[in-house]
Amino acid sequence: MPSVPFRLAALLLVATTAFATPYPTNMDLLVETVSSAVDACLADMDMPAEAAASALLVVPQNKHDANWMVDHLLADKLLQRGFSVTLDSTAASGGGMRLSYRILDLGVNGHSGLRGGSVDRQGRVTLALQLSDEEDDIVHWQDEITRVRQDQIPKKHLDILQHDKFKFAKTELEEQTWGKFVEPVIVSTVLGGLIYLFFSNR
Repeated sequence: MPSVPFRLAALLLVATTAFATPYPTNMDLLVETVSSAVDACLADMDMPAEAAASALLVVPQNKHDANWMVDHLLADKLLQRGFSVTLDSTAASGGGMRLSYRILDLGVNGHSGLRGGSVDRQGRVTLALQLSDEEDDIVHWQDEITRVRQDQIPKKHLDILQHDKFKFAKTELEEQTWGKFVEPVIVSTVLGGLIYLFFSNR
């Protein structure tokens, strides 16, 4: 059976765009963001000594299109720390430990200025994690963490860096237009004219 790192690499290869570009794809940006969040959580996790006695079950608490990403990042980083890990709940021993997680927020924001030549891009994630006994559901540790990664890309590359299959990897673009600046000026001009007419006719 392929190792977790091998399967993770294969999944990311399939998930990322096939177009050659010097800029990270949205999926690349999100993987880096989630990886940073997972590293921070595992660094603070208080792991009981008995957790090493059997395979640690990694399991999502809710359905999300990006659960595969968190599954394999958690498994890969736990393996690097010397833990035995399984993603298969049917293969887990009843007396082992369970690391469950929930994706509370995951996505990519983009902001384009008036000239519109570039996009300030932001990958974001919020994860909730909980470590408990499979047998009696005693919670040993839990945490919630938010991580953000930012960069800047040419706007003309935006479509290439998107991902058609996964909605969470599409940029939520906010474009700044001249209308936001012109409208207050028009209102101020009209208001100034009305005030002038009011006082000049008195």
